[in-house]
Amino acid sequence: MAVLHTSTSGIAYPGDLETLKRVYDLLCSERGLCHRGPAAEDLAKATMDLFAQGVFDENEIAETLRLYLDRKTSAPNFDAALAA
Repeated sequence: MAVLHTSTSGIAYPGDLETLKRVYDLLCSERGLCHRGPAAEDLAKATMDLFAQGVFDENEIAETLRLYLDRKTSAPNFDAALAA
């Protein structure tokens, strides 16, 4: 279960950022994502979005992002279908 806390300023503090970076780095490594690529950029945004929604537990963030990435990789590529 996530430990929920709120930041009245909406700011991620240094400890929060360390946690988010650790999860981001782990998932980039697991998925073979280049840190400057569009997929990694999407992962970084999704990581911050989870935090902004009140998910602060490192394991829960990682598991939720794994599910997110699995869904994205299994979804059909509609852009390619449109280009054909």
